[in-house]
Amino acid sequence: MGLRTSPLGELSLRGCRVPAANVLGRPGMGFAVLDHVMRWEILCSFIVQVGAMQHRLDRCVEHATRRRQFGRPIGSFQMIADQIVDMKIGVETSRRWLYDAAEGFVRGRDVTTDIAIAKVLASEANVKSALSAVQIFGGRGYLTETGLEKDLRDAVGGTIYSGTSEMQRIRIARMLGLKESQT
Repeated sequence: MGLRTSPLGELSLRGCRVPAANVLGRPGMGFAVLDHVMRWEILCSFIVQVGAMQHRLDRCVEHATRRRQFGRPIGSFQMIADQIVDMKIGVETSRRWLYDAAEGFVRGRDVTTDIAIAKVLASEANVKSALSAVQIFGGRGYLTETGLEKDLRDAVGGTIYSGTSEMQRIRIARMLGLKESQT
């Protein structure tokens, strides 16, 4: 659906033997390695999404000041202004959580919860931002010529890859000491 510049697929290894000299880390510690790599993946890939959100925000501000309806710029209408303000809040909140989580990660702090929160915030703000941009641009936002439909398709993927928003919420709940019911 989206992320068309990132080839995606399934990889299956069956009966594959890895020579001891080629094993990364200690046997049985693969999840720890994956967890470390996934933290960096979230921090790096979602700061890229913040950049996309900033670019989209800039485009919407420009469009809202240039496009006129009923004799005035559409940005002067409260509903449009509110959407743009929410886009700005999403950019800044996502950026701050990602930067703070990255700083803590580099300093060796346990940032499990911080990274999960940052991932949820950034991915969901990106979807909201893309939807708002389509609305702000109106009919043109729905067409491929603006690229906003591509932004929306790509944004949806961010709530799924690197651990779904639902899985991140489960992780946060567990870090708060809330356990899932076994019944």
